[in-house]
Amino acid sequence: MKHIIIFLSLFCFCACAQLEPFEDMRREAGQVATVGQSSKDEPAICYNPLWHNLDQTQTLAEAACARTKRKAEFQKSTTFSCRLATPSTAFYKCQ
Repeated sequence: MKHIIIFLSLFCFCACAQLEPFEDMRREAGQVATVGQSSKDEPAICYNPLWHNLDQTQTLAEAACARTKRKAEFQKSTTFSCRLATPSTAFYKCQ
């Protein structure tokens, strides 16, 4: 019984988790302003360092900065600052 509960918990976690890197542009429902860590001048990319590297986050940051015709420059990376499945955050600055 214990193994079944563990398996079902892991299955539900994996099924609901977003494992691909993404820009943290969360917003409250009905609001225009973001509450995520990212802004138009400083994109924040959440990722999982076990499956992704900073080159993949650089691509997402370049796309975010391209909206304002700028290039992304890596600033820093933090751990345990995003979601459970994507615990690391890479911070960039658009220049």
